[in-house]
Amino acid sequence: MKSKFNEQGEHGPWKITGQNKKTLNILNDLIRINIDRITGYEKAAHAETTPEPEIRDIFYRMATDSRAYVNTLHAEVLHLGGAPVTQSTISGKIHLHWLEGKNSFDGVDTPSRLGASLAAELAVQKAYEQALDEQNHLSPPIHDLVENQSWGLERSYQRLAVLSESFNQTI
Repeated sequence: MKSKFNEQGEHGPWKITGQNKKTLNILNDLIRINIDRITGYEKAAHAETTPEPEIRDIFYRMATDSRAYVNTLHAEVLHLGGAPVTQSTISGKIHLHWLEGKNSFDGVDTPSRLGASLAAELAVQKAYEQALDEQNHLSPPIHDLVENQSWGLERSYQRLAVLSESFNQTI
């Protein structure tokens, strides 16, 4: 049976070529990563173990940013004739594990939660860097989109780093 995305019709005249398949895989991986990020930061923002309003606020903003990234990536996947993913990845479980502070042997506290978030953000940035390294598979407009999201992730990381440093200095 032929996929409805390979036929001309309501979804457009696109055929999913080898090039498009590679681009779709990259974009869907980034969608999964952002879905994981949304889940992790929303959970962290609402956790009783995150009492500080400034931390809750930054976690909530990071989740909101990822929602915008997912929406933009979904639009690109649809534009290419693909079906965007809607579920998280196995690596999302690792991301949640970090945010829950389970990597800390001393229990959950603000500095360890922020440190875990920084580590998770580095992993997200690395995934974006790998996607950008696949520039042979990304058209210039999609490359620019991914690069802009990567810059947004870098700004989020910097905000977390400043916040983490300020909490570490007060201990």
